[in-house]
Formats: sequence, structure tokens, C-alpha cells
Amino acid sequence: MVRWRRQFFLLVAAVVFCLLPAPVVAAADTVDSIVVNVTSDVPPPARIVKRMTGSVTTVGEQILLGKTVGDVLDRQAAYEKIIQEVFDRVLVGYTVQAVSIDPGIRTTILITLTPWGDVVRDVSVEMDYGSLSPASAELVRQDVGDITEKVRNLLVGLPIDAVDWAGSLSKTLLREYLEGQLPEFRAGIDIVPGSVTTVRVSLLPQGPVVQDVQLSLRSKTIPNVLLLTARPDVEATAGELRGLPVAFVERHHAYFANRIGNQAAQLPAARRYELKLTPMLEPGRETRVTLNAETDRYKVTLEGHLDMGREQDNTAVQLHAGKYISNRDEAFMEVVLFPNQVSWQFLPGWGHRVGTNTTLGIKYNIGDKQAVLWLQQPLARNWSFRLERTPAISYTEVGIRYKFHDFISAEYVFTNHDNWLRLVGDL
Repeated sequence: MVRWRRQFFLLVAAVVFCLLPAPVVAAADTVDSIVVNVTSDVPPPARIVKRMTGSVTTVGEQILLGKTVGDVLDRQAAYEKIIQEVFDRVLVGYTVQAVSIDPGIRTTILITLTPWGDVVRDVSVEMDYGSLSPASAELVRQDVGDITEKVRNLLVGLPIDAVDWAGSLSKTLLREYLEGQLPEFRAGIDIVPGSVTTVRVSLLPQGPVVQDVQLSLRSKTIPNVLLLTARPDVEATAGELRGLPVAFVERHHAYFANRIGNQAAQLPAARRYELKLTPMLEPGRETRVTLNAETDRYKVTLEGHLDMGREQDNTAVQLHAGKYISNRDEAFMEVVLFPNQVSWQFLPGWGHRVGTNTTLGIKYNIGDKQAVLWLQQPLARNWSFRLERTPAISYTEVGIRYKFHDFISAEYVFTNHDNWLRLVGDL
């Protein structure tokens, strides 16, 4: 009996609990926050929805925040009408079909829109790269990335009539995107509304630009004249840097250096002499491009000397022909012709490279039957140092050379008893 009564009371309690009304917000509570939802037959772009939502939230907060929930319930239709009238005028390209307010401490506003007429179905992006070369324009295009997809996300779904007022936002967002992807250029943007909306982007360099390119083709192992046939093609490739922002060239330093090196590697001279090409790039308003072309099999150089301030043997032609017998060792023969006296010197020798740049060795003057110790050391980009010592006669010769041009150098020569200026033609 007791058990039956207990079950009866539990059943009655459950029924009463189920029949109780759900908790309600007290009418005296105030609106503390606004939540806005925007719906449309054709969903607007996410960025535009975000802007619409922000605008409606601002207006809703001004109208409803701080009001009691009871007041909002009593004047709900009037508040909905105010919001609808405001945004029916503001949202060009859309008709506000309905505004629905769900009052509460966290009040929700639902706005239903219908676009006027046709909407943007697709976009076409036209990029104007100005006077950039095709290769440079392609590199810029890679930096820009998939800008068409970015524009689609901004515009597709907008009523065509809304493109104008949304254009300022779209342009701002596109400029911010391009500044992040391509900081060395300034973007001009023009939007032409239509079912397929056209976006024209013109890129203008900003900051210092490359105005000129100075090209040097240099080799320590083959005569410079053999590189003359390669110069036009390499010069054309290096010339593509003109008009580019210096900062852009600096950021893509490796790309441009490799492009110049790869272009030179395709030339017959590079393949014929098995040259190793090392491009060096110094970006600036006047950009310097140096292409060092070396072979690890032979060393052949030809120089003409004209000494000023010296009476004897003041003109000479010197041929150096060597064969590398290891990575660091070279066996060579030097032949020197003195045209004034029509005399010759023959100096077989050996050289050994120490470290990265220092080379030292010995050669033997067959005519004078004297050994000569020598050392060569690069000092800077265009400077080098030469030392020769003939122990048998205690003769020392020191030369400091500066390279003006691929084919012209000047060397100041110091000896035990005299010194002079030597002009050197690097043939």
C-alpha cells in the first residue's frame, strides 16, 4: 500500500512539472546585447554581409540597448519599421523585405533582403603590368597569387546596382591584399559593374626603380674575347631589370641571378668551354650585374701591357696557357713578347691555390735561367695584388691592379729601384 502511494505521488509530481510553463524573461529586464542575422534569396558576399551586420548592429544598439524587454515587446512593430525604413534607404541594390525582432536580454534582429534585378555572377580581372618584361610580369603574377578568387569572394552575389557602394570596400580590401603580396608596387583599381564584373588592376612601381643595368662578363681562366658572343643575350636578360623597383629586385635576388646564369648557360660558348657561371647582382638605381665564367680544366689569358714612366721593355704581350692537374694545382707556360726589341721570354711554371682566393707558385725564366716565386691575391671587387720575387738577383716586383672595365685595367708597379704605371688590356 505504501509503495503504491509513493508511485502515485511521483506520477502526479511529474505531470505537474510537465504542465508548468517554460521560464520567461521578466519584463523588467533590459536589453544588454544585439545579435543580427541577414538572409537573402541570393547570399551576398561574406565581407558585405559582415558590413551589413555591423551597420544593423550599430543602429539596433542605438535604438534598443538599455530599453526594457517589456518596452521592446510593446513597441516591437514600431522598432521593426524604423530599422526597415533606415536600411531600405541605405542598402542600395537591395529591398528590405522584412525585419523581425526577438526581444530579450540578448535581442536578435533578423533582416530578410531581396536583391534588385540581376546580381554579379562572375568576375574578370585584368592586370596591367605597365612596361615590365614578360618574365618580370610573370614573377609579379606569381607574387599576386589567385587574385581572381579574392575578387569573387568580394563581389559574386552582389546586386549589380550595389557594386558601386560596395566598390570602395572592395578596393580597400584588394589594396590591402596587394600591399601584403606585392609591397613594392602601388595598385590602381577600377571596377566596371555587370553580370560579369570587370576589375582592372594597374600596378605602378613605388620607391626607387632600376634605371640602368651595367653588365660585366669576366673570366680568369679564358680570354675575355671568347665571351663577346655571349654578351648580347646576357645583356638582354639583365636589361629586363630596368623599370623594376629596387626593393623588388632585392627580394627576388636569387631568382634574377639564377635567370641570368641559366640564360648564359644555354649559350654555345658556355657549353664549348664547359664554363661554370656565377652571376652576381648588386641592386640599385644603377644595378650592377657581374657574370664570372670559369673553367676548372684550363686557364688561358692574354694581356697587352703599356708601361708609362719606364724606358726599357715598356710594351709587352703576355700569354698564359695552363692546365689544371687538380682542384688546386695548375701547370702552365707563360710566353712574353716585347715588340720593341722583338724578344721573347718563356716561363714554364706551377701554381697552387691556398684557401679560397690566394694563389702562389714558381716559374722558371728559360732565357735568364732564373726561378721566380710569385703570389696573387684578390683584394676587393675590382682590386688585386701581385708579388714576384727573383731570389738569384734579389729582385722584387709588386703590382696593385684596378679593373676599370672587362677589357681594361691599370696596375701600379713597385720594384727595388723604380716604379711605374702600367695599362693592361685584358684580351
